Amino acid sequence: MADRIVNLTPHDMHIYPPDCPDRIEPGSVQPIAVIPPAPAEMRAPLDKTRIRVEQPLTFDGANIPVNVVQHHGSSNLPPPEPGVWFVVALVVALAHPDRRDLLVPDEAVRNLGGSMIGCRSFGISAGGGRRG
Repeated sequence: MADRIVNLTPHDMHIYPPDCPDRIEPGSVQPIAVIPPAPAEMRAPLDKTRIRVEQPLTFDGANIPVNVVQHHGSSNLPPPEPGVWFVVALVVALAHPDRRDLLVPDEAVRNLGGSMIGCRSFGISAGGGRRG
């Protein structure tokens, strides 16, 4: 039986062939798979709390706010299920280092302007045990 992949990000996840260049003109290379996002109520945004506000940074004449935040992972993350992988943003995966069922986009594919449009592989956290 094939693995099931649930995309908990708000965007289609375009997976490109391993030999796809790092930057492409959109449409010039066909993805080998497109994983649509799960329904909005299943999304896994990062939960965080602002602890305090630091002195702003001054750069090029602008004052840039600096917040001290504590990340809590995602309160909406589904529990692990056998044979199911969940695609999440890197910050969500980093907030859940014990989860071995969380995939993050790896080997980014970008458009010619530098915006990420997909990936060539998925990554999983090196923390915790091996998923089996």
